[in-house]
Amino acid sequence: MNDIINIISLTLNSLEKKNKLANPTNFEAEFYKQLQKTDLILEETEEIKELINVLTEKEKSLLNSEIPTFRELSQILSNRISNQQVKEFLKDFSYFISPSINNEIKTDINKVCADIADDPSKLMDQRVLRDIRTLTDKRKSNDKKIFKDKTNDVKKLIKFLGEYINNFVVNHTATYDEIARLKDEINSLSLSKSSLNDLEKIKSDLITTIDKFETSVKKSLDNQMECNCLYEKIEALQENLEKAEEEKSIDFLTNVLTRRAYSLEIDRLENEYKIYNSNYALIFFDIDHFKEINDNYGHDCGDYVLSTFAKILKNLTRTGDIIARYGGEEFVSIVNYKNKMEINNYLKRAKNIISNNKFVYNDTKLSVKFSAGVAFRNNYSSYKDTLKKADELLYTAKASGRNKIIIDDGNIL
Repeated sequence: MNDIINIISLTLNSLEKKNKLANPTNFEAEFYKQLQKTDLILEETEEIKELINVLTEKEKSLLNSEIPTFRELSQILSNRISNQQVKEFLKDFSYFISPSINNEIKTDINKVCADIADDPSKLMDQRVLRDIRTLTDKRKSNDKKIFKDKTNDVKKLIKFLGEYINNFVVNHTATYDEIARLKDEINSLSLSKSSLNDLEKIKSDLITTIDKFETSVKKSLDNQMECNCLYEKIEALQENLEKAEEEKSIDFLTNVLTRRAYSLEIDRLENEYKIYNSNYALIFFDIDHFKEINDNYGHDCGDYVLSTFAKILKNLTRTGDIIARYGGEEFVSIVNYKNKMEINNYLKRAKNIISNNKFVYNDTKLSVKFSAGVAFRNNYSSYKDTLKKADELLYTAKASGRNKIIIDDGNIL
C-alpha cells in the first residue's frame, strides 16, 4: 500500500514540475512512467502486457512506451478494420473475381465470401487464402479456354460460310445437290461445349438462309443480280447476329439497360444485399405528360426526350448502380448508399437538371418534368415488396399533381 502511495506522490510531483494538470489522462500516463522505475507489479500492468501480445508488429511500433496506458491501446485498436468494412470489401471483391464469361465457379466464390462475411477473421486464414487463389486460377483458366473455344468456333463458321458462298456467288456453279450438302455440312459442324448456347442460334439461322437460297435458285439460277442480293442479305444477317446479343441488354433508343437485362442485374444486387448487408434504394421515374409531347410535336421528338432523359440519369448514376428503361416513358434506377442523404442528393440533382433546363429539339424548346417514387430496400421483406411500394408512390405522385418525388419515409421533393 505504501508503495502505491509513494508512486502516486511521485506522479503528482512530476506533473507539477512539468506544469501539467493532474487530469485522468495526464495522471495515467505519468503514473505508468513512474511505475516502470520500480519493481512493483500491478494486476493492471499484466493485463496491458497481455493486450500488447495480441497486437501486430505494425501496431506495436506505434507504442510510445514499454507499458502504455489503456487509452493509448484503445486508440490503436480502434483503427483496426471493422467487420462491416470487411463485408463491404467482400461485396466488391466478389464482383471483381466473378467470371466474365463462365459462371461455373460463381457458387464457390459466393460460398467463400459468405463464410468470410459470417466470420471476418477467416480473411487472414491461410486455408481461405489458398481457396481464393485456387478459385482465381480456375476462373482465369476457364475464361481463357472458353474464349479460345469461342474464337475458334466463330472462325470455323465464318471461314466455312465465306468460302462456300463466295464460290457460289462468283462462279455461280451451285447445284441443288450442293445446296443440300451445304446444309448437311453446317449441321455436322462440331462446336465446342462452350459455344453451343451462343452459336446454335447462328447455325439455325444459317440453315434458314440456305433454305431461302434453294428457293431462290429454283426461281432463277442464272440471275446474277439476285445472287448478289442474296449475298448482301447474308452479310446483313451476320451483322444482325453480332448485334443481337448486345441488343438483348441495351435499349436501342435510350442506351440504358433493357427490362430483361435489369431483371438479371437485380438478382446480383439482391445476392449482395443478403450476403453483405449492403443498402440500395429503388427509384421509379415517369416523364410527366409524355403523351402530349408525342401528340403535339411528333414521335421523333418524343424519342429525343426519352434518350436525353435517359442520358441525364445515366450520367448521374455511378458505376455499380443501375439505370434501365422499364417500359414506355418509365425508367427504374437502383442506387447503392451508405447514408440516405446520398439518395436525397441524387434525386435533387436529377430534379434540378431536368426541371431547370430546356430540352431543345430542332427549333423547339421543351420544359420536361417528371414524377418519381422511392423505396428503400431495407424497409421491406423482399425486392418485390420494394418494387411494389416504389410503383405505388409513383402513382401517388402523378395522381397528386405530378412534378414531385415521393419517398417512403414521407419526404416529398
